[in-house]
Amino acid sequence: MNNPKIHLYIFLVLIIIGSSIPGNSMPPIFDFTWDKLLHVAEYSIVGWLGYMAYASELKKPLLIISISGILFGCFDEFWQSMTPGRFPSHYDVFADGIGVICGAIIASFRLKYSK
Repeated sequence: MNNPKIHLYIFLVLIIIGSSIPGNSMPPIFDFTWDKLLHVAEYSIVGWLGYMAYASELKKPLLIISISGILFGCFDEFWQSMTPGRFPSHYDVFADGIGVICGAIIASFRLKYSK
């Protein structure tokens, strides 16, 4: 299975499945915990996979992948709002955005300098 688009879509489905697992709510004091680093790491993979899948098809892949990843992060938070014990957070969307942008930038450098 060497199709980067399939890898991207499978990973996005896994994110939604993970967001569907009921959990406990955290007090607001824990807004900036390890959870945010997990969001950055998770969405850096989204940025990487998205860039690798669509870099050759898009005019401005870094911009489009970044915006698409952030919008998916917004959708993910909305999805969590419908899951018992899970609550959306704009801090999570911010961390998702940082991750997707970093992942896409790293993938762009990899493609640029691997040739």
